[in-house]
Amino acid sequence: MNRLILWTILLLSTVSCTVYKDYPIEIYKPGEILYPANAENVAIVYRNFKYSSDTLIHYFQDDFRLKKAKNDPKNLDSILVNLSMSELAKNLKEKNAFKEIRIFPELFEPHTGDKLPALNMEMVQQLARKTNTDLVISLETYSCFYSEYSTTAEMPTKSNEVITAAVWAVYSPFEQRLIERKTMIDTIFWNGYDANGNYNRKAKLPPRITALKIASQMVGENYSKRFFASWENVNRMYSVPPLPDFAMADEYVQKGDWDNAIMLWKRYADDSNGKMAINARYNLALGYEMKDDFETAEKWLNAALQIATAYNSKEELKMIFKYQQLLAKRKKDILRLNQ
Repeated sequence: MNRLILWTILLLSTVSCTVYKDYPIEIYKPGEILYPANAENVAIVYRNFKYSSDTLIHYFQDDFRLKKAKNDPKNLDSILVNLSMSELAKNLKEKNAFKEIRIFPELFEPHTGDKLPALNMEMVQQLARKTNTDLVISLETYSCFYSEYSTTAEMPTKSNEVITAAVWAVYSPFEQRLIERKTMIDTIFWNGYDANGNYNRKAKLPPRITALKIASQMVGENYSKRFFASWENVNRMYSVPPLPDFAMADEYVQKGDWDNAIMLWKRYADDSNGKMAINARYNLALGYEMKDDFETAEKWLNAALQIATAYNSKEELKMIFKYQQLLAKRKKDILRLNQ
């Protein structure tokens, strides 16, 4: 009898568990860089700075052995920097972000050091007057390194890669402030496989100089994305407790029928439903977010927080706090987009 009771309890605990699911949504995010709205003319400059330890521009790695490259252009660093800055300018122009964009790769003399301080505002203002611009985008420093590898048991094809490291800064001369300073480190990898994992026997890996040029262009392209609004895929979580109404609401969610899902969740949102009301109120917040009613979504999240606090439901409290942060950020982003 005891064994039967034990198995019954285990069965009930398995059947009666709450399932948590992700619902994918696409949100529109503003650009990360909050530059002045009246900025029309932009100067892209190169600081021409190298860290003291950055001395490998004419070297590469061959199966983990460091080798010196032969027949490198003496101005290889300048070539790669210009490609990066040109790609940034090209992408900004394509988005009509500014009226005029000019590139100044040689305003600064080459210099090295162990620290890279931001430009002081007096120098930024001098640059603005000299270049007749409203905004200064500075490639503070840039470094890249190429490696190539033979076939191995783990990677049955030859491969190569370029690691890039760039520090970008955006200065507002007339506001006299540093808008952002961003370090971006990326790895670009080639191995003959396409995005779907299919191997192309005829694929040719780019040689070192070509790979360095491609990677440098991607540095400029990737930084340009911080200036623009874009769509981003994210997940929102909701719960399905073991009740028919929640199962039916889940079906409505999959169809995007939020009105009917909300109707079912509201049946369990009252305090009299105990901890079940936490699930219902949390789900209701999601339902109203999907209807772009952020004020009501926040009200239901606050209501979920109230009852979760009363029951000291630690896991639910973590979920609610996280969702509150996500919702607050989305509201802030939408406000920025509408300005």
